[in-house]
Amino acid sequence: MNKVWTRIFLIAAAAAFILFISNDFGLIDIRETAIVVALGIDMPNEGDGLDVTAQIAVPASAGSGPAGNVTVKNARSVGDAVAMMNRETGWYPTLVHCRLVLVGEALTERDLFDALDYFLRNDSVEDSCLVAVCSGRAEQIMAARSPVGDISAEAVLKVLSAEAQKTGQVSVNTLRTFAIGYYSVTESGYLPYLSVKREAESQGGGAQAGGAKQASGRAPSIGRNRRWRLRPQPILLAASAEGGEGKAGESGSADVFDAARTMLFYRGRRAALLTQEETLAFNLACARTDLAYGNVHAEKDGQERAYNLQMKIGKKKRTLRFTGETPVFTFRIRAKARIVDADRADGILAIAKTQIADAAVLRAAEEKFRSELMSAYRKAAEAGCDLFGLKLKLYRFCHKQYEAHKDTALTEAALRFDIRFSSVK
Repeated sequence: MNKVWTRIFLIAAAAAFILFISNDFGLIDIRETAIVVALGIDMPNEGDGLDVTAQIAVPASAGSGPAGNVTVKNARSVGDAVAMMNRETGWYPTLVHCRLVLVGEALTERDLFDALDYFLRNDSVEDSCLVAVCSGRAEQIMAARSPVGDISAEAVLKVLSAEAQKTGQVSVNTLRTFAIGYYSVTESGYLPYLSVKREAESQGGGAQAGGAKQASGRAPSIGRNRRWRLRPQPILLAASAEGGEGKAGESGSADVFDAARTMLFYRGRRAALLTQEETLAFNLACARTDLAYGNVHAEKDGQERAYNLQMKIGKKKRTLRFTGETPVFTFRIRAKARIVDADRADGILAIAKTQIADAAVLRAAEEKFRSELMSAYRKAAEAGCDLFGLKLKLYRFCHKQYEAHKDTALTEAALRFDIRFSSVK
């Protein structure tokens, strides 16, 4: 018996030794590995390939260091771009820590999953990775300088955080959810639409200005005969207030990101763009939004006044029924609201009762919610995007009517709104 255990021990020791000398037990050699924290994908200026930008974290002795950007031009696919980074530089890009995929706006005219297919096949990329569309080019967004850190991807991730989703200001989406919608019967999906704008002159602008002068204004690129050496890129990006493409900015400038709008997709291509108000209405009706803020106008003392409301969603439900041959899609929403601000001063008694919203304000909130929700639905339906899951409900719960109505259900459905706001007691 002892001989048997001795042989097992020797075999196990030999196997462990082989693993150690061949693969270091799967440990990453930081000196040979490029830790990719975000990827940007753009349409090339020429050709049918892809421009892929990787934002690579540079380890520092204390805390997180700066980031370097490297761009592969006109690659055949994302996988080909990753292979080129390894082949041309000697650094092996690892995507285990990639938490963000940015897509340039021009690429949305093509089927996005021609590019995103790589992430679905690659086991090292988590399906919880966030996906967003940006105005202009993703390469420029990733070269932006955030006032809260040197890594622009980290600033974007804060804008697309779960907390932002809970307040209804951003329609956050992951690779997994976006892929489920694309491959389902709806063939629809949505992504947050990210833009960058100049916020203010930051303090310590002199040091930043020096970095801006030394920067080339573009991320280093990889070609067939060019090599790349990792180095921080202190690039400043200036953009218009409306967003869009930017250039190397002035001294001391900093950028902020905005994702209040939502881009809709049908069969992987851009279908429509929701406004900020429509995005909020969609999140209040469908997403995991708990506490949101919105403005309404209501008449008081014969004058129209603007109120800022805090809205807490209690119940939300969407149902599909048939009345004869007509599909009826009903939104049922219950919420509580209180006034947190107004456009002009009130008396001390009204301020003391600020949590109590009168009937006129509550009815105005219901009407605005209904109007924005209908606008978002109509905009999506005309573009063929099943934003609210009507076709999915038709397929799951009304399967007998599915074949007859699957192509026309979005536009022929009668909408019903059962929206009620009550005051916080």
